Amino acid sequence: ILLPICRRFMTFLRSTRLRFLIPFDITLETHMLVGIVFAILVLSHTCAHICDIVNFAGADEDDIYALFGDKLGTVPSSRSARVKLLFQQRSIITGLLMVVCILVAYPMILLRRTRFNLFWTTHHLLLVMLILLCIHGTGNLLEPFQSIYWLIAPFVLYFVPRFLRETKYSTMKVIQAKIKPGECLQIQLERPKGLLWEKRVNAGMYAFINVPEVSRLEWHPFTLTSSPANDFVEFHFRSVGDWTEKVHALFEGQHQQENEDGFNEEDEVNYPLVKVEGPIGASSQGYKDYPVIVLIGAGIGITPMISVLRNLVENPGKIRRAFFYWTVRDQNALKWFPSILDDIYDADTSHIFQIRHFLTSAKYDDRDIGQILLKYAVRAQHKHNDMDLVLGRQAHHMIETGRPDWDEELTSVKEEAKELGFKKCGIFLCGPLKMAEAVDEASLKLSQQDSDFHFYFSKETF
Repeated sequence: ILLPICRRFMTFLRSTRLRFLIPFDITLETHMLVGIVFAILVLSHTCAHICDIVNFAGADEDDIYALFGDKLGTVPSSRSARVKLLFQQRSIITGLLMVVCILVAYPMILLRRTRFNLFWTTHHLLLVMLILLCIHGTGNLLEPFQSIYWLIAPFVLYFVPRFLRETKYSTMKVIQAKIKPGECLQIQLERPKGLLWEKRVNAGMYAFINVPEVSRLEWHPFTLTSSPANDFVEFHFRSVGDWTEKVHALFEGQHQQENEDGFNEEDEVNYPLVKVEGPIGASSQGYKDYPVIVLIGAGIGITPMISVLRNLVENPGKIRRAFFYWTVRDQNALKWFPSILDDIYDADTSHIFQIRHFLTSAKYDDRDIGQILLKYAVRAQHKHNDMDLVLGRQAHHMIETGRPDWDEELTSVKEEAKELGFKKCGIFLCGPLKMAEAVDEASLKLSQQDSDFHFYFSKETF
């Protein structure tokens, strides 16, 4: 139950050949599944011991001494006294406390989306439960104590990184902060020295961020938008919850004035302290395993894809085509990364990238002849003079209205990949479940229809 969420250890394993054998993208799902099995086994174990208590209360005294010897001392003859004797044993006390931890923590899982702080706080009771498990059998009533030997390795792998992130070694200096349109905060941090950030960082990774001035206990995952080639660490995140709203407000009072071409060179600003735990492996870093890739981001889910695109500009490796799709509801979101996407366009001398934007708040109906004509007018206008009708200005990347037709888009990807002589394509998505299901379904259908070509789908999970 603990091993799948030992993120540093999983990140290390992801960098080895084991990534082809072990599905590291579903470690969170594995943790949840093991948790369900664990709860069922605890329930069964508890019911069995309730039966044992009933049997013990009415058992023959000779049978009790034959089973326990003198471990319980003098066994009283009355049923109530025997039950009281059992409830004085370390195994019963720790067992009851473990059951209480489970009864409090497990229902809070249902509130993970709506009351995350409550979920996160109560979920740590399960760590208390595992610690209690280490001493649960130390009385050796029935058999030799051994649980600590099963737990010591996962404890080391989990608690050492947790300890390090609370120390000064996780603190990073904020170089710049910038408020973007659409309630998006961009922060650049001074890249620390050391093995993790100099040698082990890869495009598509994420990290946990803590701002002590907002909350000393809250750590939230955010994907890096910087690439390994950058001399800084960069994050973008939107104000979509209590914590991000407070962080946004904290930086908003101190950020430097926005400049269209980048950050202003001004006097040093006394930014809030930021702690970072990472970098941590994610599914998007597997893009290097495919000659043709599809990168899909929805809203702020573009962040891991920006990191990958930045890295591909510097070092394309064996990548021959990169199809990038970005869907947004708010037109202001298109202003988050204009300079980065323009730099990618200018640097793409090998014509590796195909970048598409979709404004989903503007509905598209393929039965409406007017909207069909508008769609082709947008494409024609952009093709001839880079004029985007949605933004009303020149843009290297065309913006279409409505949602992508994934059957149509992936069919086009497959045809181009096969023309280049490739038989596989990796799809990497960071977005809502509904979009992931649609893309996964389309990729699976196309893979089943053509035995000579296969899509491999991965979705970001935190």
